[in-house]
Amino acid sequence: MAARPFSYIIMICILEILFKNGIYNMRRILPILALLIFISGCGLNQNTNNSNTENNTKSSSTSNQDGSQMTNLDSHLTAAKQALSSGDYAKTIEEASASIKDNPNNAEAYSIRGFATALNGDTAKGLTDTKKSYDLDPNNVANYYNMAMVYKLQGQLNDSKQWFEKVLEKDPSNTWSVYGIATIYADQGDDTKALDWLEKAIKIDPSVKAVAAEQDHFERFHNNARFKTLVGL
Repeated sequence: MAARPFSYIIMICILEILFKNGIYNMRRILPILALLIFISGCGLNQNTNNSNTENNTKSSSTSNQDGSQMTNLDSHLTAAKQALSSGDYAKTIEEASASIKDNPNNAEAYSIRGFATALNGDTAKGLTDTKKSYDLDPNNVANYYNMAMVYKLQGQLNDSKQWFEKVLEKDPSNTWSVYGIATIYADQGDDTKALDWLEKAIKIDPSVKAVAAEQDHFERFHNNARFKTLVGL
């Protein structure tokens, strides 16, 4: 199988994370995914860390200032997500960094910046940010998915799988983490486990069929009878 260009791989990964971050609904973007001959994502809700919220005993003027800061923080996060959705990684990093400047304990901002940084070519720094996000908020399941994707970009498939599994510990029916594990087993040459996990994902959400039928991970399975039955080829 001919190797895909790096830009193609990046497009795959960005579409996956867009869905995870709640930017797109998977059913809405399936036609786009089919045209790109790829995809995968994860539907997880992001939770902003508000650990720096000011004490109610502060003066009204200080409270107003703090409220304005939090509004700006939300604005930066929104802008970061919008930039990520358009593939503008530099803008994503800029806005997420501004959010972190306003609130150094904003776990979500670190997570988004980390993924954008990884997509922009610096996976090591991206992993540092997503790990920082985890340190700040170990319960942010959305960041588990981001970490899985950053590890995937690094080619560290076992680490990636472990973070997908962490998502599933919290949300056992998370379609795109189940599917993510299926793709990892496919890439590792474990066909039986790949198809077992693919079947699990399809049972949760039948739209997975269209994704798997077009994605490179499963290209070599197109003559496999079980795969053809699962995806309806």
